[in-house]
Amino acid sequence: MSLLIGTDDGLFRVDSVPFERGEPEQVLDCGVVTAVKTFDAAEGVFVASSEGAYRSTDGGESWTDLGVPLGDRFWHAGQSEVWSTLVTREAWYAGTNDPYVYRSVDDGKTWAELKGFRELPSRGHWESPIDPHYARLRALEQVPGRPDHLIAGVEAGGIHISHDGGRTWTDRRDTIVDDIHQVLPLSEDVWLATTGYLDHNLENLGLGHAVGEGGLWRTVDGGDSWDRIDRGNDFSYIRRVFIHDGTVIFSGGEEAPPAWVNDEHESALFESTNFGRDWERVPYPGEPHEVVETWTIHDGEVLCGSGLFDVPDTRNDVEGRIARRTDDGEYETVGHVASNVSRIESLEP
Repeated sequence: MSLLIGTDDGLFRVDSVPFERGEPEQVLDCGVVTAVKTFDAAEGVFVASSEGAYRSTDGGESWTDLGVPLGDRFWHAGQSEVWSTLVTREAWYAGTNDPYVYRSVDDGKTWAELKGFRELPSRGHWESPIDPHYARLRALEQVPGRPDHLIAGVEAGGIHISHDGGRTWTDRRDTIVDDIHQVLPLSEDVWLATTGYLDHNLENLGLGHAVGEGGLWRTVDGGDSWDRIDRGNDFSYIRRVFIHDGTVIFSGGEEAPPAWVNDEHESALFESTNFGRDWERVPYPGEPHEVVETWTIHDGEVLCGSGLFDVPDTRNDVEGRIARRTDDGEYETVGHVASNVSRIESLEP
C-alpha cells in the first residue's frame, strides 16, 4: 500500500510508513499540490495543482494531464491554478482560481465552462487572501444521495449550491462567513465547513474586505443555515476537518498565514467524540507552529500531514511532516519531506 504526499514542490510517493528522509520519490512535478483525491465513480487518483489537473491509473507511475483550461488570467503567481476536482458518475468537474467551474462528460478529454457560476450575484465581492481580484474555488462536492446537487466553496466568497449538475447555481453567500477552505458533506442535509479570515493588515491597506470570524461550522438543513460548533475556540483559522470512528478532528491557528512567516502564531489540534459538543486539545508533533492540513486512513491507521502554508515568503527552514495517530490517541512522527504537506492519499496496491 503506497502513500501519495502532496507538497508545495509537487507530488511524492512512499511505499511504506514509517519512512526516512530522502525516501519519498517525486512522481509528479506539478508545483503546489492543492488536492489529491480518489473517487468511487472513476478509476485512479486525481491531483489538482498550481500547474493543472492530472490523473493516474497505475498508482502514480504515470500521469495524464487532464487539460483543464487555465487561460491567461494573470495574478500574483501567473496563470490560473486548479484548486479542486470532483468526479461523479455523470461528469467530471474542476474548479480554478478567479474562480471558474469546468465540466467534462467524456472522462476529461474536453472541458466546458459552467457559465452559470459566473452569474452569481455576490461574485463581485469575492476575493482571495493574496490578490483581491482572484478568489479560489477550494471545494467542489456532491451532496450524498443527490447526484445532481453540487456544493462549491469559495475562498473568499461563501458556499453556493447547484441542483442541476452545475448548469445553474444558487447564491448562498449570506448563510456563512466568506472564507471557505473545505466543505465535508456527511449526509444529504448535514455538512461541515472549515473557514478562515483575511488578514486585518491587508484590510487596512485596502487589499482585504471579507474578514470573517473563522471556525468550524455545521449545517443540518442542506446549507440553508449554519451554526459554529467550536464556539470559544481562539484557534479559529481552520483549513481542514476529518472524521474517523466517530471522532471529529481539526487543527487551527490563532492567526492567518501572514503571521506564520515569523512564527508569530500558535496552532493547536482538537478532537471531539460527541460531534462538537465538547472539544479536547491534544498534543501533536510540530506544535505550537505547524498546522495540520490533511488526513487519510492508511493501512487501517490515521495519518496526517502538516507544515506552514501560504506564507508570503517561503520558509526554507520548514519541512513537511507525516504523523500517525496511535491506538491510544497520541500522535507520533513517521516521516518528513522537504516542504509543506498539503494533501495525502492512500492507494490500494
